Amino acid sequence: MKKTYLWYDYETFGADPKRDRISQFAGVRTDMDFKMVDEMVYYCKVAEDYLPNPEASIITGITPKESNEKGITENELAEILFKEFTKEGTVTIGYNSIKFDDEVTRNLFYRTFRDPYEREWKNNCSRWDFMRAILGVYVMKPELLKWPLKDDGRPSFRLEELSITNGIIHENAHDAKSDVYATIGLAELISKKSPNVFDYFFNLRDKDFVKSELSKDELFLHIDFGYGYDRGYASIIYKIGDFINQGDKNAFLFIDILSDVENLEKMDFDEIKEYLYYSNEKLEEIGITRPGLKQIRINQSPLVIPYNNLREKPKFLEEISGNLKHKIEKIKKLSAKRKEEFLNVFTREKDKVKIDADLDIYGSFASQWDKKEMAAMHRENYKYIPKFKDKKYKELYFRFIGRNMPEILTEDEMSEWKRHCYKCISNEREGFQNIDSLKNEILELEKKYRGEKEKIKILKDIKIYAENLEKELKVDPIKPGEQLKMF
Repeated sequence: MKKTYLWYDYETFGADPKRDRISQFAGVRTDMDFKMVDEMVYYCKVAEDYLPNPEASIITGITPKESNEKGITENELAEILFKEFTKEGTVTIGYNSIKFDDEVTRNLFYRTFRDPYEREWKNNCSRWDFMRAILGVYVMKPELLKWPLKDDGRPSFRLEELSITNGIIHENAHDAKSDVYATIGLAELISKKSPNVFDYFFNLRDKDFVKSELSKDELFLHIDFGYGYDRGYASIIYKIGDFINQGDKNAFLFIDILSDVENLEKMDFDEIKEYLYYSNEKLEEIGITRPGLKQIRINQSPLVIPYNNLREKPKFLEEISGNLKHKIEKIKKLSAKRKEEFLNVFTREKDKVKIDADLDIYGSFASQWDKKEMAAMHRENYKYIPKFKDKKYKELYFRFIGRNMPEILTEDEMSEWKRHCYKCISNEREGFQNIDSLKNEILELEKKYRGEKEKIKILKDIKIYAENLEKELKVDPIKPGEQLKMF
């Protein structure tokens, strides 16, 4: 079975992968020697129940008008991508994709009634976040690349800056296609300079490989942006257990040896659970250091290397190597006493507040019944009306039809859809743009970019788009407190 890489990138109308929508997709399929097999670029139309973030259009240069003129519906895009991403042996690769692009993909498939996760494992497929490999190179083999520096002397991991510094053409930053080719160029460069380094980080995309590595030792080098520049983006962590008894076979628990273990020892369960998720600023304000517990997920390409496998150790390890034995003994005693308690810190209670159907991807997995209904709906070319059991899919279905094929709605349903859209763009919804917030943001951005003609034109185009949309939808006003029937 031949593997291929599918390098991809999204441009979006905002930075929230759940709420914000795709403006452009670019993908390049290559063989394992980085030779191009296929190339694709798609724009995606903007649904009427969503308003874009103007700053995102300033960055990408893509307006709703351009997306609607050049684009296909969200469902049409999802159909194409699902087929591409699930082709036998496909490794989908993005840059910072685990936190963003992969989440955009999952939410796209969820909103269009396709399995959000299949492309990550089915048909010998997998995913890889190449930004993780770049960070691994910086920590373990920095000589493989030239590193652009910020004004404060710290390294920049921005794709466009890295590619240019290393002699890779990056014609247009924040154009999806250009970003894809920059990623391919960096990957090919590392692969040629050090195939072993490239292969090791590539193999970490495979959770079975990671699990095998975690079985080799109790002590590991962990590389992660979360440790920050001052700690060299890395630490030594000690494995104390897994989450299988908690129903999660993909997670393992560690203690950061370089953290304040004495502080962790003094904290009770509630304090640990609370401080674990505080921002750095808030912790600094109250004078508390973050508890040194680390949950590492083997299905998210973690950069973990068994300590005893390290041929070359980062410099910071030389400074602490003499204290390792003492620290490990202390952690062993602490974990023996409180292991179960530490594991339970990561158990989160389900939110009892009703979540909007569009955002409820992680609320529950689709039942076998609902999966069959989804399959029938697609198979029958949307002539079949699914009988979902999960309420969120019932709510999502009408939105799906309105966004992707409004022409099949009856006159009453079309009226209902328009009223739903007007409600979405006129009311305040947490995290979503509405008419008022959009206009206020445009006013601020016009001041910021005064004199920059191209950017001012983009803002003007967005304002006209939003005003025209509001006029079109404001045909049947919703009375205060009125509930739409379809929801």
